[in-house]
Amino acid sequence: MLNVQDSVVLEAMFQAASAGGAWPQMLAALADYLHADTGQLFTSQGAWDSTGPVAEPTPEMLTGLRTGRVYTGEELQARALTGHLIAGFSDMRALGLRLPTEIAWILALRKRGTFRAVDSAALSAFGPHLLQALSLARQIRTSATRSQHADDLLRRLGLGRLEFDPLGRCIAQDTTARDLLARADMTPAQLSHSSAGLHQLTETLECHTRLLPDGGREIVLRATDLPLPAPAVIAQALGLTLAEARLARALGHGARLSEAAQTLGITVETARFYSKQIFAKTGLRGQADLMRRLWSGLLALR
Repeated sequence: MLNVQDSVVLEAMFQAASAGGAWPQMLAALADYLHADTGQLFTSQGAWDSTGPVAEPTPEMLTGLRTGRVYTGEELQARALTGHLIAGFSDMRALGLRLPTEIAWILALRKRGTFRAVDSAALSAFGPHLLQALSLARQIRTSATRSQHADDLLRRLGLGRLEFDPLGRCIAQDTTARDLLARADMTPAQLSHSSAGLHQLTETLECHTRLLPDGGREIVLRATDLPLPAPAVIAQALGLTLAEARLARALGHGARLSEAAQTLGITVETARFYSKQIFAKTGLRGQADLMRRLWSGLLALR
């Protein structure tokens, strides 16, 4: 049965894992439990002690040691290197934890006195829980990274998503949806009861509403005024000169050749020469084909 102190340490582990790896508070709780002055954690993602991150690599004295068992200060001292951050401590305990792609190490250190056998047993008992916390933190970080990448892709596509419950309350919206609504000076409530189908909300914003089986609504927003990437990006992608890429970008936005020439400050004859070069280099046929190439591929997302 867990006592209060056990629960404090386990709760600190869970909170640290839930935050994706906020380890100092957990290390402080563990150090207090073991009557240590500080705790240290070394992973491939970084190193921490009870006060925050530390700019130290995993101690070389731990290289080659077995995981799953607690090493005493006497066992580690002969392997320690002079000048390492553990210098100045009278005793220590170390436990290695094997993750799928790495080995993490947790240390407890005392400046005075020695650890007891019961402290080693306690550190060993917490090992499986800490291993689970490290695995959970890694999964949360991975999920957060993937979510950020997905958000970035939606932003580049100009797509945002809203979800409403059967009472018309907005229960989910991504950052792009919030930005698009703010730009259109609208709120989620104004869309909460929109009918199913495609709707033009403003000159540059449209939405598609889908009724969900539970009576709620899913709404996808799309900006219709997304710009093409910079001329330098288009030039690199299509093998054009910068001048040709500027014209290609203008044509890609739907401008007629004479309009593009005026916007770019060149003559129509020069624009016509550049356009012939564009089509010769890319193998495209006409402005419609060029627009399709610019907008339908990954180039539009750069």
